[in-house]
Amino acid sequence: MKQLLSVGTVLIFAAVCARLVPHPPNVTPVIAMALVGGIYMDWRTGLIVPLAALFLSDIILGFHGLMLYVYGSVILTILLGRLVQRKKNYLTLTGASLCSSILFFVVTNAGVWFQGGGRFYPMTIDGLLMSYTFALPFFRNAILGDLFYVGLLVGLFEFARRHGYLPDYSPREIAPSTRKVVEGR
Repeated sequence: MKQLLSVGTVLIFAAVCARLVPHPPNVTPVIAMALVGGIYMDWRTGLIVPLAALFLSDIILGFHGLMLYVYGSVILTILLGRLVQRKKNYLTLTGASLCSSILFFVVTNAGVWFQGGGRFYPMTIDGLLMSYTFALPFFRNAILGDLFYVGLLVGLFEFARRHGYLPDYSPREIAPSTRKVVEGR
């Protein structure tokens, strides 16, 4: 647990720095941290690390009206990571990375449309589609950034786990002796 706490602290610091230094729009490690945290960390640590990184950097960058959508997307991405946990391979990790980019794009741009109340886009289906259309350049960046950071973080976590630096939080099969108790409810 102590090792994971240290890794979490380093990840939070790195993500805050990545959000503060100049970078292409929507190319930060936060969504990747949420997905990888959901896969490799226990529930509590996997939840705290990306949310703390967001919150600490938002203190410096400024709070905004879309925080509910951004933070909600991060929590949903952590849950997606929990689903992928049992079947980690290149295909599921790539698919989960793409799904988390899509999830963030859909939720946050719906938030822009909804929170705008008609100031930016009409409060119609066409207005919602316009919100998505104008966000497509940012979406491309998010996909590329998420794929890069997911690959980097998975590589680092796998290396650390295989060499004994981190505990393995992958779910295990239920032991045969307890299977009957669980199934007998």
